Amino acid sequence: MRAAVYVRVSSDKEGQQDSPLYQKQFFENYVKEKGWEIYKFYEDKKTGTVENRKNYQLMLDDAQAGKFDIILAKELSRLARNQGLSMKLKELLENNSVHLITLDGAIDTLKGDTQMFGLYAWVYEQEVERTSQRIKMTLKTRAKNGKYNGSAPYGYIKIDGKLNIADNETPEIVRRIFREYLGGKGFDAIARGLYNDRIRTPSEVLGKKNASPLWHGSTVRKTLENPHYLGYLDQNREETISAVNKKRKVLTEKEHSIVLGTHEPIISKEDFDSVQSLIDSRRRKTPDDKSKSSRPHLNVNLFTRLIYCEDCGGGFHFKENRHGYICGRYDKHDKHGKKACSAKLVIEDELVDVIKDDLKKLSKNLSNKGLYTNIKERITKNRLRAEKELRVIESKIDNIAKFKSKALEKLIAEEITKSDYDLITGSKGNELNKLKQRKLEILKELDEEIDENLLSKLKASVDEKVRLDSINREVLNRFVDKIVISDNGIVKIYYKFNGSEKVMKELMG
Repeated sequence: MRAAVYVRVSSDKEGQQDSPLYQKQFFENYVKEKGWEIYKFYEDKKTGTVENRKNYQLMLDDAQAGKFDIILAKELSRLARNQGLSMKLKELLENNSVHLITLDGAIDTLKGDTQMFGLYAWVYEQEVERTSQRIKMTLKTRAKNGKYNGSAPYGYIKIDGKLNIADNETPEIVRRIFREYLGGKGFDAIARGLYNDRIRTPSEVLGKKNASPLWHGSTVRKTLENPHYLGYLDQNREETISAVNKKRKVLTEKEHSIVLGTHEPIISKEDFDSVQSLIDSRRRKTPDDKSKSSRPHLNVNLFTRLIYCEDCGGGFHFKENRHGYICGRYDKHDKHGKKACSAKLVIEDELVDVIKDDLKKLSKNLSNKGLYTNIKERITKNRLRAEKELRVIESKIDNIAKFKSKALEKLIAEEITKSDYDLITGSKGNELNKLKQRKLEILKELDEEIDENLLSKLKASVDEKVRLDSINREVLNRFVDKIVISDNGIVKIYYKFNGSEKVMKELMG
C-alpha cells in the first residue's frame, strides 16, 4: 500500500517530538512495520486552520490523481483544525477511495472508524477559537496600556511599543497628503502626484519583500482617516470574525481601545476634522448637487443585509412601492422563474414593532432587580461548576497524552515492540474517548450559555439604547445578528446576545 505522509509544524519553536525529522522517523518505522511503502512526505509550516497550504493542496491533488492509497498524519489537527476543512477532506478521501490513519488513534478509515471525525474537528476548532480569543485579549490589554500594536503608521517609527515621529521625509509627506486633500485634490490625484515625485510608499518604508513603488488612492484615504496622526491611540477598530473566518468586521466606537496623549501629533485636530467633513460631503450624492461625489454613496435601507430567506438563503431587499422587503430571488422571477423562490413580503414597520417590543421586554426584565440578580447568580454558578469539571478533564487528558508520549518514545527507541505499545496505550483508549466526549458536552454547555459579564454589558447597552423611541441602524447593528423568513412568512430574529433557551425565555418573555 502506498502511503502519503503529511507533516505540519506550526512554529520553528516546536519541541523535539513535533520536529519534522522526528515525525518522519516515526512514520518510516510505522510504514516499515506495516509492510507498506512511503509514496511521499508532504511538509507545511502553516496553521491547520487555513486551506491554502502549498503541500497540503499538492497532497489533495495527488490523492485525486490516485498516486497513493492512504494518508498518514500524527493527528487530525495536523490536517485540519476546523469543521469546514475537515469535512472537505473527508469527502475528498471518500470520493477517491483514499484511507486516512491518524497515529493518535482517533481516525482509522481502514477499520471504518469515521464516526468521530466531526467530533474531533469540532474540538480542534474550539481550541483554535479559544487561542484566538486569548491573543485578542492580549492585544487589547497592550492597547489599553498605551502600546501600539502592529507596524507603525506612515510618518512614525515604533520604539518599545510607543510611536515616535520618524526622522525622515515621511512626516512631511503625511502633512502634504492632508494639505493637498484640503486643497481640493482627490485620493487618486494625490496618489499619482506622490508616485510621479518618486515618494517612498508605506511598504517601501517598512522594507517589505513585496514592496511596490506605486501609490494607490486607497492608501491615501487610509492615511487621511487614520486618527493616530492626532497624537492618541485608537486601536481595536476591527477584528476577524473568528479564528476560522478571517473576514474582518468593524467594531463600534465604544469597543475601541482609546488612550489619549500617547505620542506627538503630526496633524492638527482642526485639519483632521476638516478632512473628515470633506470626505463625508464628497461621499454623499444628492439630486440637487451632482458635483458632491467622488465616491458613489450606497443607499442602505434599515434592514439591508440583515434579512434572509430560510428556503433559498437569498437576501431580502427593500421595495419602496410595497413599504417592505422581498426575497431577491423571487424578485428576479423574470430571469429565474417563480420556482426560484416563493413570494414573501415583510413590512418594514411591522418588523420594527416586533424588535422594539422584544427590546422593551428585555429592558423591563433586566431592570427587575430580583430576576436579574437571580439569573446572573445562576449563570455564574453553572459556569464555575462547568469550568471546574473541564479543568479536571483536561488534566486527565493531558496525563494520558504524556503517558502515550512516553510509550511512543520507547517504541521509537525500539525499547518495546509495536504490540507492546498497542497493549500499553490501548487500555487508555476508551477512557480518553469518554473524557473527550464529556469535554465536548461541557464546551457546548459553556458555548450555549450567556456569560454573566455579557449580561451586565447587555443591561447597560439596553438601558442606553432602548430609551430611544425609534429603531435605527445603530440599534440593529448592536442587537440583531440576522432575521430569517420562513416559507409561510414566520419571522425569526436572531439576536447577538442569544444564550441558553431557558435564560432567553426569562429575559424576552
